Amino acid sequence: MRTARILACLCLLLTASQTGADPLSGQDDPRFQAALALWLEDDEPTALPELAALAAEGNRAAQVLIARIDVTPQIRGPWLVTRPKAERNALMRAPGGLSGRSWMIAAAENEPLAQLWRERDDPLATDGDTAMAFAALGEMRASRDALQTLAARQYRGFAALADDPRYPPELRFLIWREWADDPAGRARIDAEIAALPPGDPQIQRFDSRPVAPADLDAWLATAPIAAPLRSFCAATCPETPDSCARAMLRAVDDPMGLAIRGTPSETLIPPEVWNASARGRASLLRETEARFGRPTEYNSEVAALDACVGAALAAESARFPE
Repeated sequence: MRTARILACLCLLLTASQTGADPLSGQDDPRFQAALALWLEDDEPTALPELAALAAEGNRAAQVLIARIDVTPQIRGPWLVTRPKAERNALMRAPGGLSGRSWMIAAAENEPLAQLWRERDDPLATDGDTAMAFAALGEMRASRDALQTLAARQYRGFAALADDPRYPPELRFLIWREWADDPAGRARIDAEIAALPPGDPQIQRFDSRPVAPADLDAWLATAPIAAPLRSFCAATCPETPDSCARAMLRAVDDPMGLAIRGTPSETLIPPEVWNASARGRASLLRETEARFGRPTEYNSEVAALDACVGAALAAESARFPE
């Protein structure tokens, strides 16, 4: 049964690599695809040493994936977390320095996507151009992440991107803030809000108007960025889809937090593949571990919204060391 799941996942990945964004060098290598499929099945002990070996051999796709795993706590599993530091660094990083160097440095020698992530590593270097460049390469989660980093640093500068077709629609409220003091801008804000579902959290983020629970449920049931929650609930708590989605929204912090969750790279792992994978589902449960360690009170809030999610969260937390 497990072999069949891995083969099915491998088939999906190979198909996606042929129809999605331009692949990274080495992405179509059967060894990489097989290791990636195992990693998506949450089999770190088998997958990560193979990915590390491929990275050392110069496979750019493996280098990018290893580097993304290294800097993204919620997609790391308990096997990797419990490795001794020296072993973990040897597995996840290129030789060099006291604790190794990111494989992204090597990949950036000739991969534009890796070059962008190198730029993204410096929050002060991240700007609107960075976000739009990620979007141009099909990396919409990274684009949203870059814009939110920029928003934490500055209030203005987003209106200049308002008519760029690459701009993520889930973050229009960053533009509305700049338009709000201008009558013409206010009219455009009103028109954009009128075109949105009433439960879209951008509306509340912009003007603090209350969102009816039924409207939020409707948004969670259809919004593209809520697809990870729907996939999780369909697989884990199918009997309580609405309360499960609300609980998982709390687990990932808030709707804007949801905008930056998902596949570590849409080039390597399309969102639909990530959302359907064991790794993708587990990463949502690992959000609270990654942010807070063992937040008993926080987990209790999630469990109060949906007991099934609470049980899944407790079970996943128990896999990590005290």
